[in-house]
Amino acid sequence: MDLETGSPPGGDPTATEEEAWVLVVSRWGDDEAHRAYLARFTDLDGLTQAGRRYREVLRERPEDAVALRWREEILKRATVQGLAQLPRSREPRRAPPGLVRLLVVGLVLLSLALLGWLLTAISRFGGRP
Repeated sequence: MDLETGSPPGGDPTATEEEAWVLVVSRWGDDEAHRAYLARFTDLDGLTQAGRRYREVLRERPEDAVALRWREEILKRATVQGLAQLPRSREPRRAPPGLVRLLVVGLVLLSLALLGWLLTAISRFGGRP
């Protein structure tokens, strides 16, 4: 972004998408022209439109390195946009496995101690209440 005008560098923010694409084609080897064109698109619909433009070029020239590079850039941006739109859910916090194991061992030991005490009490009274 141009900090003074707030517009994409090398691009006219009032130009239509078609006019912006014509500028990109006229400056095909200029990365700044491609950046300015892509800066117009801030959502998935816009990136889809830009992707169509580069796909059309690749249909005509499948080995065009510039079109391949910028198509990949569009895919990266679309992936980021898509992931950012996924709903977030908080999973319940689970106790760490070590803590769970410690609690289970503690309960087993407590149960054994209680059982031992009970058997001792029964044997002391000879089984009579």
